Amino acid sequence: MIQGSDSGLRQHRRGNEPRPNPASTGRRLKRNVRVGGRRTTIVLEAYVWDSIDSMLDKETVSLDEFCAHVDHARRNSSMASSARLVVLAYFRLLDQINNPPFVDPDMQQRRRDGLLRAPQPSGPPLPLLQLAIRRFAQDEARAG
Repeated sequence: MIQGSDSGLRQHRRGNEPRPNPASTGRRLKRNVRVGGRRTTIVLEAYVWDSIDSMLDKETVSLDEFCAHVDHARRNSSMASSARLVVLAYFRLLDQINNPPFVDPDMQQRRRDGLLRAPQPSGPPLPLLQLAIRRFAQDEARAG
């Protein structure tokens, strides 16, 4: 398992070979964050960092804010493990919201016929990251 800088990836940039996707190489990457006024380094797989970046862009939250919330919620897990679990909870919740378990065929037909109209959005999107962190905190409390 390789840790550290992207020096191995830089070699590919110099040649004519395409740069490999870090997520497909199983590489672990480091990022520096500030949590509770202190600087720390978190080492995660490239694919997890990519998922975190996607989540934070969607939620308009900084990496430092995300790490502070995760650090506050965790009890027994390391920061890296906690971040992985929150990301997993986030994307599972997102999947559940986007793919409801029950679909009524009559409602689908009414929607297709234009007889059913969705109400206007009542406010900002659901703060899914907060729900994911809450779910993680509840799991941590049960395990502790």
